[in-house]
Amino acid sequence: MRRWIAALGALGWAACQARLGTVTVQDSSTTTVEHGTIVEEWLADLGFDDFLAMDLTTSEELENRGVEPGDITDARLVMLQLEAISPEGADLSFIQEMSVYVEAPGLDRVLVAHADSFPEGEAVVDFDVTGTDIVDHVVSRSMTLTTETRAWRPSEDTVVEARFAVEVGATLQGACGG
Repeated sequence: MRRWIAALGALGWAACQARLGTVTVQDSSTTTVEHGTIVEEWLADLGFDDFLAMDLTTSEELENRGVEPGDITDARLVMLQLEAISPEGADLSFIQEMSVYVEAPGLDRVLVAHADSFPEGEAVVDFDVTGTDIVDHVVSRSMTLTTETRAWRPSEDTVVEARFAVEVGATLQGACGG
């Protein structure tokens, strides 16, 4: 009987440690970059700072799987993309370079993506992502993606959409009272 109790206890512990797998959380945000004149200087603030403030722990993808903050074991930005969506024919060539950081209260700012090629005529640019584990930022419930940008203002107001995906690894530990 004691062996059965010990075996069931070990099975319960293993189940609480079991990995549910990886959940991909996707989102997007849009900003309008206002046009400028030819005499304007380089500007770092084009409206991208704090362009993505979020609480990933309440995302539909995680909630649908029953994932709680205590279940999250790791998280990585796996995709970041900018697209000039308006006016028709717009591109992102007014940007020279952009670095994207993740921030949260009480945590260090961490570089998660970078792009330094915004070709003329290209409306979509995919960023190089670092693959850094940002689990502490994700579970903080107050994560923000911020940018450092070198760019000119565009010749016309340009609507830019940022799309991203974060892969979140989760276990059942939180659901087991861990």
